[in-house]
Amino acid sequence: MAKIKCKGTSLQQMVGNVYVTVAQVISLELPEVESETYESDTLDNTAAGIPYSSTGRTEGGSCSGELFYDPALDSHKNLLDLLTHPPAASEQWKIVFADSAASSWTFSGAGLSFGGTVALKDGLKGSFKIKLDGIPTFPGSGS
Repeated sequence: MAKIKCKGTSLQQMVGNVYVTVAQVISLELPEVESETYESDTLDNTAAGIPYSSTGRTEGGSCSGELFYDPALDSHKNLLDLLTHPPAASEQWKIVFADSAASSWTFSGAGLSFGGTVALKDGLKGSFKIKLDGIPTFPGSGS
């Protein structure tokens, strides 16, 4: 079983018709994709466990991360532009894993949040969260 290195992984935002790497990202929390369920218990169920069933739908979750923030960088300006000029359609994103450009997840983002941290003995940091619109495309999974 291969262990994939993280150094070299990038988050990319579609700008125009081209994916542009978001600069200086130091961590990424991948989308936590979850199959939607509902409690399917009935009054005549005498078992101790509570049964659940799938709705057949999947929640895409959110992708979040941290970066060294530089207000002069174009890729950071592109992020903040999403807050002041929200696009009419979903924003397109890609995570390219370090093992190869062929190993990536693509997804649509419905919204973005952005904040920052200023602390002694550290660089200026920004944190972001992208709410997914749908679920990511996982190469090789048939999705």
